[in-house]
Amino acid sequence: MNHTSNLCTWLNMKHFENDVQVELEKVLTKYDLSPVEFSFLHYLYDQYDSKASLLEIKDSLKLSAAAVSRMAVRLENKDCKPIIRYHSDDNQKEVCLKITKSGIEHFKEASEVVNKSLNESFSSQDFQALREAILTTETN
Repeated sequence: MNHTSNLCTWLNMKHFENDVQVELEKVLTKYDLSPVEFSFLHYLYDQYDSKASLLEIKDSLKLSAAAVSRMAVRLENKDCKPIIRYHSDDNQKEVCLKITKSGIEHFKEASEVVNKSLNESFSSQDFQALREAILTTETN
């Protein structure tokens, strides 16, 4: 069995992730979304009632409060109006966001091309080699 160093495996993972990120940026330009904005919509879409507080989104996406707030403004200002902002009934100081019907449609369309792109990436020989390297990397 050929064992790969942790350093090599980590670097290969970073390179692969970067390649996937670049490809996602390309396919999402048609939908006027960045990968992070897509993740933002995915989080809202995935919620039971399609809404969440800025704090919940911040924690889920591992972003700063300022970054989430800026992203919310960018999404609110997009032509398809994918989200709306409102204040919680329980706490008027808490800012919440909800994905709109047009946002759900937009997300679903983008999701199809994202899934196709990810399927291609994860079925590639590069990914299979990375997977094998991860499985054979010594952890002792």
